[in-house]
Amino acid sequence: MKTQLFSRISLVLALSLLALPTTVLSQTSSWLDQQVPMNWNRPGVSVPNAPKSDAMNMGRCQQQIRNPSNPEERAVRAAGWTLYNVRGETLSVEGVSLVQGLTGFDGMCRPMGYQGFVFVRGVFAGTISPKSMSARGDGALIQTNIEGASVFNSQFARYSRQDALCCPSRTSKVNYRIDFQNGKPLLIPIKVTTYPNRS
Repeated sequence: MKTQLFSRISLVLALSLLALPTTVLSQTSSWLDQQVPMNWNRPGVSVPNAPKSDAMNMGRCQQQIRNPSNPEERAVRAAGWTLYNVRGETLSVEGVSLVQGLTGFDGMCRPMGYQGFVFVRGVFAGTISPKSMSARGDGALIQTNIEGASVFNSQFARYSRQDALCCPSRTSKVNYRIDFQNGKPLLIPIKVTTYPNRS
């Protein structure tokens, strides 16, 4: 009797997990652990709104905040993101621009809750990560290299549980391409390569 009851409970739990939204299940593994990640970007959408936050340390880190200077930056700020100076300057090569925005700072004025927004000739093409990032956290953006009008890559810090906050043990490099669907640019992650950092 107990065995049958246990089997029924196990079956119910398994079915419940299968019924969970994929966004919940996907949070158990990092998108950077997938060699070919599923694309979270969609063509023709607007810059996503900044998540609600406490806007930590905005007054204390006022010197790191800057005003928009072009239409792409104005679109990011209009969506509720804050433009910043610490490695947040806009990159632009051959009509492709990367604008970074954040929602707060840590106690050392490092960016928290930040995201990278890619534009092609002024039209939003997608974000470089499926979720916002924070300095000294797993999956934090290190740098982006725009190689041309349709190809670029970004590098992300990878922390294990044993890593000190200063020193992630691995780096993930993501190669992207830009396609056009119905005349709208679309940012597509095409390959993730993860390698150990030199000690």
